[in-house]
Amino acid sequence: MTHISPLHLPADNVAVLRKQNGHDLGFLQTLYASRRWAEVSAVPGWNDAQRRAFLHTQAELQRQHYEKHFATADFLIVEQAGSPIGRLCVQYAADDVRIVDIALLPDWHGRGIGTELLRRVLAKADAQGQTCSLSVELGSRARQLYERLGFRAGADTGLYTQMQRPARLDAREAVDSP
Repeated sequence: MTHISPLHLPADNVAVLRKQNGHDLGFLQTLYASRRWAEVSAVPGWNDAQRRAFLHTQAELQRQHYEKHFATADFLIVEQAGSPIGRLCVQYAADDVRIVDIALLPDWHGRGIGTELLRRVLAKADAQGQTCSLSVELGSRARQLYERLGFRAGADTGLYTQMQRPARLDAREAVDSP
């Protein structure tokens, strides 16, 4: 298993990134379900097993979509103490770095991990003189973080807002501004 440099986080937590592999499918289903559970809980007449089965199917469809449309992307798993806690998927193109997906299990929200992951992606984009783009669901709390890191809203598709951050020559300025 290839590990990418560790992420040094507040309070001496250390997370590592590694390449996603076939053994991660169960985790990816769990991660997807953790993000969508509240939505499907509102569906009347479904029990938890039906909700879970539906979400696992949706997770597989998302995986297939990402692999088809972002075939050259880096699909990474975020681990802490040897256990998967999240995922980062980044597509590097000639003129843009696209954050396809960034997700953490709910217990890991608010600990600075997502911010550090984004800072690393932005620093790499800046070093290559590239813009960085992503899509964020309307109403997502993550949008505030993206704006704090310099992303600006673009097109609104009705479900998502496209966001982009121009390349910056001084990556430190880009990620440390309030």
